[in-house]
Amino acid sequence: MTAFFRFRLWELLRRFGRESIHRRLALAFGGVSLIMMLSLAGLLLKQQQNFLDQASILRAKTLANGLASSGSSWVLANDVVGLKEVLQGYQKNPNLVRAFVLSPRGRVLASTRSEETGLYVTDELSQHLLDQPPATQVLLADRYMIDVAVPIVVNQRLVGWARIELDQKATQANLRIVAIASLRFIVVTVLILLLVSLWLSTSLIKPLQSLMGVASAIETGARNERSSLEGNNEISQLGRSLNHMLDTLVSSEQQLDLLNRVYAAWTESVAVIVREADEHSLLTRICNILVEKIRLRLVFVGMLDASGRIDVLTHSDSEPGYVDKLHIEIDPHSPYGQAVLARAIRQKQPCILNDFLGEPDTQIWHQLAREAGIQSVAAFPLLRNKQIIGGLAVYSEQADFFTDNIITLLNGLVNDISYALDNFDRERQRKQAEIELTLAASVFENSQEGIMITDADKTIRRVNLMFSVLTGYAAEECIGKTPQQIACWPQQTALDLAVWDNADARQCWQGEVDSCRRDGEHYPQWLSITKVVDESGHLTHYVVTFTDITERKLNEARIYKLAFYDPLTDLPNRRLLLEKLEAALIANQRKGGYGAVMFLDLDRFKILNDTQGHNFGDQLLIEAGKRLCRSVREVDMVARHGGDEFVILLEELSTDQQAAAVNAQKIGNKILNEMNQVYRLHQVNPEGGTTMVEHYSSASIGVAMFHGSGLDSEDLLKQADMAMYQAKQAGRNTLCLFDPQMQAGLNKRAALEADLRMGLEQNQFKLFYQLQLDRQRRVVGAEAVLRWEHPLRGLVAPGEFIGLAEESGLIVALGNRALLDACGTLANWALIPAMAELNLAVNISAKQLSQQNFVEQLQALLSQTGADPRRLKLEISENLLLGSVENTVAVMQAATELGVGFSMDDFGTGYSSLTHLQRLPLTQLKIDRAFVSGLSNESDHAAIVRTILALGQSLNVQVVAEGVETERQLAYLMSCGCQYFQGYLFGCPEPLADFNARFNG
Repeated sequence: MTAFFRFRLWELLRRFGRESIHRRLALAFGGVSLIMMLSLAGLLLKQQQNFLDQASILRAKTLANGLASSGSSWVLANDVVGLKEVLQGYQKNPNLVRAFVLSPRGRVLASTRSEETGLYVTDELSQHLLDQPPATQVLLADRYMIDVAVPIVVNQRLVGWARIELDQKATQANLRIVAIASLRFIVVTVLILLLVSLWLSTSLIKPLQSLMGVASAIETGARNERSSLEGNNEISQLGRSLNHMLDTLVSSEQQLDLLNRVYAAWTESVAVIVREADEHSLLTRICNILVEKIRLRLVFVGMLDASGRIDVLTHSDSEPGYVDKLHIEIDPHSPYGQAVLARAIRQKQPCILNDFLGEPDTQIWHQLAREAGIQSVAAFPLLRNKQIIGGLAVYSEQADFFTDNIITLLNGLVNDISYALDNFDRERQRKQAEIELTLAASVFENSQEGIMITDADKTIRRVNLMFSVLTGYAAEECIGKTPQQIACWPQQTALDLAVWDNADARQCWQGEVDSCRRDGEHYPQWLSITKVVDESGHLTHYVVTFTDITERKLNEARIYKLAFYDPLTDLPNRRLLLEKLEAALIANQRKGGYGAVMFLDLDRFKILNDTQGHNFGDQLLIEAGKRLCRSVREVDMVARHGGDEFVILLEELSTDQQAAAVNAQKIGNKILNEMNQVYRLHQVNPEGGTTMVEHYSSASIGVAMFHGSGLDSEDLLKQADMAMYQAKQAGRNTLCLFDPQMQAGLNKRAALEADLRMGLEQNQFKLFYQLQLDRQRRVVGAEAVLRWEHPLRGLVAPGEFIGLAEESGLIVALGNRALLDACGTLANWALIPAMAELNLAVNISAKQLSQQNFVEQLQALLSQTGADPRRLKLEISENLLLGSVENTVAVMQAATELGVGFSMDDFGTGYSSLTHLQRLPLTQLKIDRAFVSGLSNESDHAAIVRTILALGQSLNVQVVAEGVETERQLAYLMSCGCQYFQGYLFGCPEPLADFNARFNG
């Protein structure tokens, strides 16, 4: 065996000697390292096992000492239960096999194994322990278990033993972990050492193999293959020299290939320039050709706009995202003006950045360039008609891409593109010229104007079709003649020598002329003559155009009539009236005569219009206009001012003021007489037919005289209007002359209206309250009467301002304020027991009730104040029935549904009819104070009062007598059956505080 072993060892050594150097080094180094690492690992593992055993013994001693210490008192007391409680704390130890307490004679006093308690130990270790002196004893310490006993000594007397048995599973597990970790460390270390040995051996021959590989690759055509040798040894220097030689060779070949591709791109682009007819398509194709042939990253064409921004017109299909985010401006002071294309346009020459990412001025585009892989950029300005309009931008992925040769070739291509753009312009101009010539010929022949072209001697050379249509002359009849030789224009009008001379002097002439057709028909014509000169300014032709403006003249007349005449009556309207009146005032001032303005208003026209319909009213207005025209002189003017108002302008009445006034009055009386005549109007039947209806009407006229006194037309109309108002006040159907006192009254009225508005703003209007009583003189309610506490005038009664409030439109605001205060008062009364049952009446105007949202406003006020609607009574007047009765009834019904009552105030003084009255949801009638004040047993007023009381009884509504001032009046009213009363006999209207004081006592 020894000889055989020696033989095998010798064979291995001989075979080992034939291996390569780097393999022998690796195997020898690895084998020695493996032996050393295994020895070291065994030693470390043994030391670790000893350490873990000692740690387990120490842990067991600690537990045993703790058990001996905590259980000594329980052993001395022979308390088994206490010992068990102590042992329970040890059962949680995961390595514990058993913990128990022995008596000095070997009896188990307590154990974690309850079945052992009370038994005597008989095993060899326990018997050995009982023979030992009272000191800590390690009974067993092997790879499986640790058994430690600690004496329990009290007052230097052994009373028992505390024993702890721990298993060694955790220790063995830890030891296995250490062994596995050591093995892994050995394997890794040996592998690393083996690799290091391989690397050391390989580094000796790898450089030569690398050079041999490079040479073989170059031989097969791999031009990019290079030596990767580093260092300063001779082989590395040889590798670097080889690389430099290859770089020079490949660079030359690449430059030659790139130039060939640029030439190919230029050639293909020129072919596209020749074939492509669309400018945008041409530029797009060139961009794509450059990218494909030269292998660029991006190419785009940017155009400079009027705002100084360079917009991308088109680009190659590559990197559209880069172009979309690009923002370039031409301004050199803007950061966006540092783009390569902007520089090229400003400098009017190519701009090259072969290290785009290293250029600080283009930093705002660096992130985009990195994302797109762009390294170098070039831009070339594009020209059109010798003006720079934009440029071509070229982007490459290679740094230092743009050499002088490439720049020269690309610049030549850009020049060809600029030439192509000029060709596009020339082609467009040619086509546009053709279109314009065709269009001019078409316009000439199809124009709706007559056109005649003459030479410088005014000989007709050409006419169009409309010329023949308008004049009646065929083209062959005119060509070769002068305009004066054909009878289209009468001499001495448009085409005489003066007109032609005017056209020569001013380059053109135009105006309206009277023209004549071949058949002799005359018509208005708008004529234009334009002189045509050549480039040197010499006259070559005249162009004469003309149109028939007959229809335009008719339209102008119609427009004039619409602007200055009333479409219903055909009378002059207010606009024409003011113009004529201004002219009359000026003329009258110059001549020194007297004139007059009459302001006429039809009496009660609104009643007719509302009751019979607008058709009836329109017929009346038309007939009234005709009668007015028949009643005045031919020199006078009748105008419709608006609605049912007419104005008559009387000029040159006389040079004497008195005579002028008399003449005006005569004309006015004639008008009144004419207006009083019966009107025969047509009424449409339900069947669709018409019936003749006779209607009587009258008018009120106000007259203002003028004598060039400096008044303007508006002031004069105001004076006549005031006089007309006085005529209305005088009973209608009369005439009234204006005097200065009327103006004073008007001024007073205007001042009162201004105070009225201010009073509303400053809350100067208050409600006063007047008692309403029944037959037993019990207070059943009150009427809220509006009073104006004017800071200068004092307390103003309603009769002085209600009429003005209605005319000025303030009555609605006043009524709403009064209604709000009244609802608030009702709500407060409801909180006072003595006043909770009182009703409150408040007046509302016709305009207030006719508001579209009146019921909604009333409901909002009741909700806002909390007033009981059953205690609120709204007093209305009979003039409400002059309007739309249906609308009035509908509004009252809606308010009644809220719980509100209605009272007819001043009943018997208006226009109400029984038919209308019974339709209204009334709960009360009020006898006017005028009837009460004139009561006597046999008077007419007494009869009216009795009738109203009877009517109230038949309609089942309450009747309240207003204005009761004497006991006699009260007695008579009570004898007639009146139930409710109001007047100064019981109390005058008083402020709310005074009224409430009546009930507080």
